[in-house]
Amino acid sequence: MTRASSTAQRFRQTARNSSSDAPHCGCGGRRLACPRTLLGERNMAVARPETILATKIRNTEPDLAFWLRKAQSESGRSTSSMIWDMVRLARRRGRLRPIDYLRYQLYRPSLSTAERASFVSPRGGHDVNARLSPPSLELLSSLAVDKVLTNVVLRAAGFPVPDTRAVFSADANYGALSALRTEADITAFLRNPTNLPVFGKPVNSSQSVGAASFLSVSPDGAEILLGDRRSVSLAALAAEIAKHFHRGYLFEELLRQPPEIVAIAGETIASVRICTIWVPGGPKVLYAGVKLPAPGAMVDALLGGENTLVLIDSQTGDVLRAMLSEAGGRREITHSHLNPEAPIKGMRLPNWPQVVAITTEAHRMFPGHGILGFDVALTTRGPVVTEVNTDPHHALYQFCADRGLLNPEFRALFAAAEADLARRQNDQRLRDAAFAP
Repeated sequence: MTRASSTAQRFRQTARNSSSDAPHCGCGGRRLACPRTLLGERNMAVARPETILATKIRNTEPDLAFWLRKAQSESGRSTSSMIWDMVRLARRRGRLRPIDYLRYQLYRPSLSTAERASFVSPRGGHDVNARLSPPSLELLSSLAVDKVLTNVVLRAAGFPVPDTRAVFSADANYGALSALRTEADITAFLRNPTNLPVFGKPVNSSQSVGAASFLSVSPDGAEILLGDRRSVSLAALAAEIAKHFHRGYLFEELLRQPPEIVAIAGETIASVRICTIWVPGGPKVLYAGVKLPAPGAMVDALLGGENTLVLIDSQTGDVLRAMLSEAGGRREITHSHLNPEAPIKGMRLPNWPQVVAITTEAHRMFPGHGILGFDVALTTRGPVVTEVNTDPHHALYQFCADRGLLNPEFRALFAAAEADLARRQNDQRLRDAAFAP
């Protein structure tokens, strides 16, 4: 039996056995035959029943049988033909998993082989990023991962970032920033009404784990109101932060959005994702999009709710397309799912030239990185950089644009960026050699 045939047989067996409550084998997804590897689990930040905040990433295994039935119904194709597609694409540069193939609806007969192969999985996207950001830049990557240090560096360079109110850390020192060392310090900080409202997030987590907005404290100081309107024990919250986020937890200004953004997204910040790429001539925007939060959410991350993902014209800031992410797939919408009276398609985001200028210039703060992902909040005081990602995910673009990351236009830019990175590195080596003793 050939390797491809063996892999296809495992895909078929997985499809027959798949269900939403299928047991994990315990390998952590490392084995090729593991359903977690074959299906491509969806990661979600979740609050466990005994916690207040989302304290971990839960790997949820998709129901491959459901997705295959949906694909057959929509395309009229046989299961075996789609499985062979999956096998071939898994071996290509994009490293597509079956669930990527199904969620992006790559089974559509209207797509060419080249168009299918242009899509990437999270791992395939990481490979693209890694080629543009060499391992030698580990120090700069570590800086960008630390949200406090990122804010300090960007603020010192004159870029707009949220105001830091306090940082909890048992060990780290952030200079003049207000330091909270203990659970009691957290309680005292949040119990003081003058410190609220405030937004909190772990110093070095991703996918919005542990992020929340804290609005007000009860008159007796026993409970605190969260952004999702839950009233919880302040003591329990402080204990949870100290226990689960002991490496650091950042309290910062709760940003406010202008009325035109509130109309489509509500009060929760809808982050603009700007992916920049350093090509000859300097950084430019590769693509831009917006994540509109799910109803009742405190963050805009993809936590399993009905998020809307929006594709933006990177030149003008105009909304090109809005796709609602649902449990059964996606569908294009023209108006906000939070406010059906508010149109999305065709609207122009405020202060767009500033957004582009801020992110492309901020990219120059990380000169060795060929590609970066910036999260920007559109606020009442203008664009504010909330995060810098050295290994950005590209699902938002692929999902909204219905186009793979490895499309011909982007591949040409990636090649130019790689060549320019090699030139800059060589120039740096020559400068170092010229000043060597």
